[in-house]
Amino acid sequence: MKRSNAGPGSAAGGTSGAGGVGQALAALLLATSVLSAALLAPSGSPTPDLGKKRHVELKVDQALLLIHDELPGTNLTVYWNFDCCYHCLLQVLVDVSQSRKPGEPSIEAVAVSTQHGAILQLNDTVEEKQVCRLEYKFGAFGNYSLLVKHTHDGVNEIACDLVVNEKPVDSNLPVSIAFLVGLVLIIVVSFLRFLLREIY
Repeated sequence: MKRSNAGPGSAAGGTSGAGGVGQALAALLLATSVLSAALLAPSGSPTPDLGKKRHVELKVDQALLLIHDELPGTNLTVYWNFDCCYHCLLQVLVDVSQSRKPGEPSIEAVAVSTQHGAILQLNDTVEEKQVCRLEYKFGAFGNYSLLVKHTHDGVNEIACDLVVNEKPVDSNLPVSIAFLVGLVLIIVVSFLRFLLREIY
């Protein structure tokens, strides 16, 4: 009768192999977490348009909007709300005072939500009349500028142009990476269990 040669050494080897796989999986999870955080983190480079203004801390579902008031002697009030809220009143987002330096625009920085499309309406604070109105869907951690100025065709015509300074990040990318890593973990664990059953 033949006896199996598997002994404590084989068991130790299996345990060591399982421990090595476990460490590899833990390292993979850590790397995925770091990568997801890096993908969702805003750019660390300073925005030149802000100048000496206060830095705006952004959350995951927010973007940075810089409002440039290039209308001389004009104070602006910016109203906003989600475009999906049909019967909601517009809320005050920020007040933009006229620049104290002639020839230089007044700039205000504000965080805007990216959960839904937004309605922006700019009113002349003194005359209480609408200057312009636009709808836009901002992206997470994006950097945008809203330029309010007179058109070249006429002094009385005002244009509001939205410019993308920095493209937003893909907020679904970390979720996709986490899903793929979870799928790989399930496959690896299933394969490891199969190997351990064959050994023992």
